[in-house]
Amino acid sequence: MANGMEALYVGGSGLRSAQNAINTSANNLANVNTAGYVRQQVLFADKNYNTFAYASVSTQRVGLGVGIGDIVHARDVFLDKTYRSEAGRQSYYNAYYNAIDEVQSLYQELEGTAFKDVLMGSGSERDSNSSLWSAFEMLAEDPSDMTNQSLVIQRSNLLLTRANAIYSSLSTYQSQINIQISNDIDRVNELGKQIYKLNLDIQSIEASGVETAYDLRDARDSALDELGALVNMSYSEDATGVVTVKLEGQYFVDEAHFYEVGKQIDRSTGYVNAYWPYLSNEVNGQYTNLFDFSIPISSENNTDIGEIKALVQARGDGVKNFAYLEGADPVNYANTVGMSVMEESEAQLDVLIHGIATQINDILAPNTRASFSVRTENADGTYSITEYKNVKVLDVDNCRLGSDLQIPPRELFTRVGTERYTEVTDTDGKTWYIYNEEDIYDCKTVTLAGKEYQIWDETKGNGYTTRIDYAADGTPLRSEEGPYEQWTTKDNQKYIKQFISGKSYYVLNPDYALDTSTQYTLSSLGVNDDLENQADLFPHLTKDTHEIDYGMGAQISDLWTTKTLKIYPGSAATFSFSEYYTEMIGGIASAGSTYESTANTLESSVSAVDNKRQQVTGVSTDEELTNMIKYQNAYNAASRYIQTVSDMIEQLVTQL
Repeated sequence: MANGMEALYVGGSGLRSAQNAINTSANNLANVNTAGYVRQQVLFADKNYNTFAYASVSTQRVGLGVGIGDIVHARDVFLDKTYRSEAGRQSYYNAYYNAIDEVQSLYQELEGTAFKDVLMGSGSERDSNSSLWSAFEMLAEDPSDMTNQSLVIQRSNLLLTRANAIYSSLSTYQSQINIQISNDIDRVNELGKQIYKLNLDIQSIEASGVETAYDLRDARDSALDELGALVNMSYSEDATGVVTVKLEGQYFVDEAHFYEVGKQIDRSTGYVNAYWPYLSNEVNGQYTNLFDFSIPISSENNTDIGEIKALVQARGDGVKNFAYLEGADPVNYANTVGMSVMEESEAQLDVLIHGIATQINDILAPNTRASFSVRTENADGTYSITEYKNVKVLDVDNCRLGSDLQIPPRELFTRVGTERYTEVTDTDGKTWYIYNEEDIYDCKTVTLAGKEYQIWDETKGNGYTTRIDYAADGTPLRSEEGPYEQWTTKDNQKYIKQFISGKSYYVLNPDYALDTSTQYTLSSLGVNDDLENQADLFPHLTKDTHEIDYGMGAQISDLWTTKTLKIYPGSAATFSFSEYYTEMIGGIASAGSTYESTANTLESSVSAVDNKRQQVTGVSTDEELTNMIKYQNAYNAASRYIQTVSDMIEQLVTQL
């Protein structure tokens, strides 16, 4: 040894290195239960060597001891990306399954109080103690029996009560999902702000190239883990330590900005939709949504990732009813209502109730089509003649009457705010009862001047009218033809008359809202008050002879086995009331099973990837305790080495 003091430097370096290694292991043990903490591993390296002589075959050097070469922040980038992607996909399927599971629980199929019991009885046979079907079976035996009539009215009320309870619960759960969506968006923004701030802090600490911000990196990685479960995320780290994050393909965090996700609130529903304020023109009402549902949901398209997307899809954009399913375009339905378990469940339930209500009413008070003219005297002496063409009217000859023989007869199911018929007298003095049509889309798609329009289709709808105004002397003043619509309001017309390519068309107003008060839908449906107050007003007598109509009860009872309802738009298959309910519940159960199994499979996959991550990043107490003993022994050895060198130097000095 060329210089005895150098030996002290060697011992001191070993002492310091062992002490730092002990501190690192102690830090690992202290954070063994800290979420997101990544263990740190010490790597030793030789310090500098001093050359003190040159030989013919070698250079003679002496080392200055050992030092900390690096403290490894153990992470596997591939496992991190795999974990975040799989966690996001698992969150998507789990969130959507939870919505399906809520729908299943509302029907109480496994709890002994199934909705099916109210509709058609339990098991394969009709239950005479509970179902509406069995009530009509009893009515068919004697339609004039007030007990049977009262039972039908009672069971009808029970059916609507149970259906409304499910329907309103579906709507309530949509609102609960909406709250969760809002909270998740807030959390996404919090994580974005956190990642942006950590980027700046990490960059400032590591800029010198001397220190690594391990704890800050752990916090950022933990934020990325949580963000990946909420929304489809991609990220990359540059040479300066800054992580750039994209959500659904758009920039969320970069080296200079944090782009907040905005919350657009629908004024009619209160529903929250996520959008990008920096990509939107809010002044002109143009919003760039966070999620693009025009791309099919699939693993191949990588579009089945993120809890928020699943919640938005499950919630939909509003409460739906039969009008969004019956006669809808199959492709448009699949891309809108059909994507949402809540909306589709609402629409399918309402289709069932709408079918029951309208078909029973149409037997009690059937309709036909007619054309006639109605003269109206105006206050100024002029008059108008309105020609009703091919409109629905009461089929007086084939309707049934109640005990008071009233025409039009009372319907069993009524619309709150809309009478079934409007009474008019034609120019010949004949009384007509015009059926107040339901407000649904009675239009067709046509291409005019190279553009698609939704045009009123008289073959689907409620007929049309021609109104001619005359002066008092009989001189025609003006004429106007258009769809017959009792519900059209001046401020919000269903169709707007437009001239396209030189011809007049009635084009559907895109801002037109369906008027539920005119529909036989759960939100505006009830049992006729007159029948509840006096059961024998229930139509049960023939029109001409006023005899008991035994065929009427059997005709209504047969509705339960007549195939009239479609479960999906464009489907060729039709179902009876009982089959429809079974098919509807079966579809929900099948979807639930698929999403549940996928979520469980992905949960196992996420757990497996996380276990592999923990093998790399996790702290093992046994391993760290072993390391501490090793480093403690190294510390003791270095201490004894220093003591030995010190004694040697002291001996040399005292001898001199």
